[in-house]
Amino acid sequence: MRTLLIEDEPLARDELRYHVTAAGLEVVGETGSVEEAERLVRSLQPDLVFLDIELTDGSGLEIAKRLKSMPRPPALLFVTAYDAHALEAFELNAYDYILKPYDPARIVRAIEKVARPLPKKAPRLERLAVETGEQLKLLSPQDINYIVAENGKTKIVTEHHAYPSNETLLELERKLQDHRFLRVHRSYLVNLSAIDAIEPWFNGAYNLKIHQIDVPVSRTYVKLLKEALGI
Repeated sequence: MRTLLIEDEPLARDELRYHVTAAGLEVVGETGSVEEAERLVRSLQPDLVFLDIELTDGSGLEIAKRLKSMPRPPALLFVTAYDAHALEAFELNAYDYILKPYDPARIVRAIEKVARPLPKKAPRLERLAVETGEQLKLLSPQDINYIVAENGKTKIVTEHHAYPSNETLLELERKLQDHRFLRVHRSYLVNLSAIDAIEPWFNGAYNLKIHQIDVPVSRTYVKLLKEALGI
């Protein structure tokens, strides 16, 4: 399995390389820089990336968010000295979250998760079921403008209605991954085809206009949004 190591501490990277090669993987590249990391992933096309979260010039989480836009992103294993970002890491579809100091057996178990045969991909979602009273209404994904999670509740918003959902934003994001939906905020998932306009907002954030409704874009997702829209 072709593997890339993104770790800015030289001694930690040496140790990680030792454990990874001992597990039988091929290390095709290494870096400790956020800027170089994305370039290496796109040029080397590794199967697996060990990604440190706290890098000197930025966050590994930001790299992971940008890699999601790749047609075939690599598998991710996060490595860190802190457990504070575990939830966000798994929201980015990481296979595992490995805490330092490194435990060789723990690294092997994480690699085994990646190496397992993937389950057969589910068919592309053509309709999304939502409850309306005693009935189930079937929505076409293209009719959904955006999905919002507020106060522990999820709403699926179309041009004329807002439907409550028992599913989380992450679950709906995964269901709609084959359609033109993008996370633009921790609370918003938007249909890119429904965006009418984009407005600069405060502190590097943006605001989307979707059928006269304002949808916030946090700074974390601005670059990913621009890449998805080709701007």
